[in-house]
Amino acid sequence: SGMDDSIKNTLKRNAMLLDTLHDRNYTSLCERIGPDEIPEECTCSEPLPYSLVLECLKPFNSTFFNDTIGMKVVVNPCDPDGASVSIDVTEQNHNIDYPLSGIRADEEEDYPIPGLAAIVPGIGHVGIDVAVLVSGNLDSLTLKVGLNACVSLATKTVCASNIPGLDYIFPWYVLSGTYQFGDVCEEARIEMLQALQQQTSDSFALQ
Repeated sequence: SGMDDSIKNTLKRNAMLLDTLHDRNYTSLCERIGPDEIPEECTCSEPLPYSLVLECLKPFNSTFFNDTIGMKVVVNPCDPDGASVSIDVTEQNHNIDYPLSGIRADEEEDYPIPGLAAIVPGIGHVGIDVAVLVSGNLDSLTLKVGLNACVSLATKTVCASNIPGLDYIFPWYVLSGTYQFGDVCEEARIEMLQALQQQTSDSFALQ
């Protein structure tokens, strides 16, 4: 029926749109952040246009923390509600799966991962945190995303860089830099508008 065809056509056009984006001089977001800039334990991919996914499997070998942590970071710079970052941390020995979604600009936060800690003699459990900073705007977006280890002592919080034995493994950043996404997101908006206009004219044609 005509309706099914129109749905098929829309799907087909969306698929073509994705192809065009990849064929054209579409700047890969992974290239934007620089393949040499991300740790060797990570890979960058773009399963969807205008969004990038970093997947890491990082072994930590310290007397106080000997474990392998999986980390998936999804960056959506062109999110209409503002650039956002989502993170998922996994660890197999303790069945840990800790998701954080929709962290937006102007946030700097350490999120303790429940059940994950280093044990340091004389200090005790030092919790492993997801450390995130998102700031700035699309023309200059600062992203720092990684893992740190911190402990609250009586009057202050002390993090790994001041704890001998942990200072050489933490903080560990998957992303740490300032990136320009303005033109890419402008492109995304134009594509979106064109696709919408096309769909509207198609639906009028059907009537």
